[in-house]
Amino acid sequence: MRGNSQLMRSANSLGRKCRSMKTPLMLLLTSDCQLEDLVADALSQVGGVSHLTCDAGDALETICDVQDLDAAIIDFEHGPHGMTLLGAINTVREDLPVIVITRDDQKHVEALAYANGATICFAKPVLRSELTRAICGLCKSKLEQAVA
Repeated sequence: MRGNSQLMRSANSLGRKCRSMKTPLMLLLTSDCQLEDLVADALSQVGGVSHLTCDAGDALETICDVQDLDAAIIDFEHGPHGMTLLGAINTVREDLPVIVITRDDQKHVEALAYANGATICFAKPVLRSELTRAICGLCKSKLEQAVA
């Protein structure tokens, strides 16, 4: 496993973890080691865990199987697979907030991401503080919705 031990690879382990803990539970789709470490570091600040996948198909399967996910983070380095996955997530789980990480700050990519269901977009390089605030905000918002 690359990166920080906060990231898990097994969907079975992910399901057990989310039933036994009340911490933010994220899905991360990336093959970028630096982004993986950044997400692990941000999650350690909020006490969260993440399921790591490098495959869009595995990511969609996890999103369909694990209903306790608080959010997903998709690295658009996957090109069209990232945009396709984002559209599928919005169709299957429109309640799931999605943070999209783009490889640069081209506004058309950000606009397409928002049009396909992204909740928040960041261009690389992303600051840990920005990502931590976004994760906290999404999890707080989801908790408030559950209470209402």
